[in-house]
Amino acid sequence: MAIAPFEQQTDTAQYLAWLNSELASIAAVLRVSGLVMPTSELAKNAIAIETVGRTVEQLQLISAHAIEHQNVAVVGESDKRLNLSALGGKATDGSTNRTGCRDNAEYLRNTLRVSRSEAKRRIQLSGQVLPLLQLTGEPGVPKLEHLASAVAQSTVSGQAATLISAAVERMRPCASVQDLGAMELALTRHAAESDPDLLRVLIRRWEDVLNPDGAEPTEEMLRVRQGVFLRGKRRGLHYLEIAATDDQFESLATVMYSATNPRARAGLSVADTEKLCGTDQVPGRGEQHQGAASEDELDRSTWAQQLLDGLVGACGIALASNDLSTAGGMRPQILVTTDYKELAAEVGRGGSAAFGGLMGAQSIRRIACDANVLPVVLGSQGQILDVGQLRRLFTPTLRKALVARDGGCAFPDCMMPSPWTEGHHITHWSRGGATSIDNGVLLCSRHHHLVHQGDWAIEVKDQVPWFVPPRYIDPAQRPRQNHYHRDRHRTLLR
Repeated sequence: MAIAPFEQQTDTAQYLAWLNSELASIAAVLRVSGLVMPTSELAKNAIAIETVGRTVEQLQLISAHAIEHQNVAVVGESDKRLNLSALGGKATDGSTNRTGCRDNAEYLRNTLRVSRSEAKRRIQLSGQVLPLLQLTGEPGVPKLEHLASAVAQSTVSGQAATLISAAVERMRPCASVQDLGAMELALTRHAAESDPDLLRVLIRRWEDVLNPDGAEPTEEMLRVRQGVFLRGKRRGLHYLEIAATDDQFESLATVMYSATNPRARAGLSVADTEKLCGTDQVPGRGEQHQGAASEDELDRSTWAQQLLDGLVGACGIALASNDLSTAGGMRPQILVTTDYKELAAEVGRGGSAAFGGLMGAQSIRRIACDANVLPVVLGSQGQILDVGQLRRLFTPTLRKALVARDGGCAFPDCMMPSPWTEGHHITHWSRGGATSIDNGVLLCSRHHHLVHQGDWAIEVKDQVPWFVPPRYIDPAQRPRQNHYHRDRHRTLLR
C-alpha cells in the first residue's frame, strides 16, 4: 500500500490513527514471528522499535507543550487558530474556565487518562526542550538546546531527558551559566550512549562537583528542596519525609520536644511525690508488691515516638482552634459507614477519614473520642440514605471543666499540659457512655493510644481520675493518679 507524504495530509489525527493501525498490524505479526526469527533480525527490530517509541515520546511532549502554550484548560477547544499578536504570545483571554479543569495538567489527565504526575512531567519537560513561538511567528530557542536537539533526533528517551532537565534545574541556583551548559552537554551525550542507571550516577557526580558538601546553599536552593513528601502507607503506618529550613525546623522541634517530658524523667517519681504528700492519698497504695514492674515501665515509648506525639499534639491544637482555613479549624472527621450496633459491638468494619482514607474499627473508636463523627446511613444497595449531624464531641464548656479538674494529661507521671490533650470517654460513647465530666478524662495522644489498647482501666473517685494498671505492670493492680498536675494546682492555690 502506498503511503502518502505527510505534507499532503490535512488531518494529522487521522494520519496518526492510520500509522497506529499499521503499527498494530506489525505488532500482530511480531507477536508470533518474533519468537522464531533470527536473533540478528530480532535485535534490529528491537532497536527500530525503541527509536519509534522515542519519537512517540517526542510527539507526546509536542502535544503537551502546545496545550500548555495555548492554555486549553482555560480557553477550551476551538476551531480557530491562535492569534499571537492579539494575545501577546500567550493564549489566555481572562474568561471563565471553559473545561472545568484547574490547569492543563488536569486537562491532560482527563483527556489522555494519564496520571497527574505524568501530565506535569510532560509539560515541564516540554517547556525545557521545545521552543515557544515569538510574536513574529518564528520559533524561539529552547532553554536546553543540547537536550532539545537530542530529543528531536530521538536519540534520548523521555526518561533520560527528564532526569537531565531536573538535574539542571536543581543546580541552577548554585552554578554558573557556563557550568550548567557543560553539564547539560555532557549528560546529553552520555544519555545517547548509555542507560538511565549510569546517567543517574553521572548526574550525582556533576552535582557533587557543582555543589560539593559543605557549600552554603542559597535561599532559592532551600526553597526548591524543602517540603513534606508523602511516601505512602506500608504495614499500617503512613510514611512522611520532611525537608525543612533552619527556622522551619526550629518550629517543628519546639512542638515535638514538648512531648518528651524531660522534667518528668529527671524530676520526682510517683514514689517521691508520695513521700511528700503521704501514701494515704492513694487507695490501696503501700509498699510496692514483689514482682511488680518499676515506675519507668509506665512509659515505654521511644524518643522518636515521643517526638511524633509532640507534633501530633500541635496539630490537635491547630485543629481545635478557629485560626485555620475553612478546610481546617475542626477536629478530625470520621465518616462512619458501618451500622451503629456493629461499631459498638466491635465488628471489623471500618470507616474513612478526610485525608487518611480507610480506617479500621479499632482506630475509629480511639480517634472518635475527640473527633467529629459523621454517621452515614447506607441502604441495602449501598446507596447513601442520610448523613447525620456532628455529635458526641466534648463541648468547650465541658472541656474547660476537665481542664480545671485534671490540669493536663491525667495519666500517672505525665506532665503534658492541657492544650496538648484530648478528651477521652472512660466508657466509650459507642457503648452508651455519656459525654460528661464524670465520664471524661484528659489524655495526651500517646497515653490516649495506650488506654485504648484496653490494658489500663480508669475510674473517677471524688473528682480524681485513678488509673488501674495491667497485671504485667503491677500484679496487685493498685490504682494510681497523676500527682504532678494535682500537686501543682495545690501549690498555686497556696
